[in-house]
Amino acid sequence: MNSGTRDQLCLALRLASLEKYMESAEPMPFIVDDVLADFDDDRSQAALNALAELAEKTQVILFTHHSQVVEQSKQLIRFSLH
Repeated sequence: MNSGTRDQLCLALRLASLEKYMESAEPMPFIVDDVLADFDDDRSQAALNALAELAEKTQVILFTHHSQVVEQSKQLIRFSLH
């Protein structure tokens, strides 16, 4: 399994476990650091969409130094404001 696929699986499992946890407990922040580093653009956008959906329920903090992820996030924010 390559590192991108492994990171995608890890993110999916973390999101699922947090969703399950929040069914019976108070929401907790979701903090990730460069989790999208090995994602291609389409998968990165899909992950950002999932994080935006989660952000409607709890605080999401995403650290990155990748300009493409920053630009995709800005587009997502602009889209949701209109």
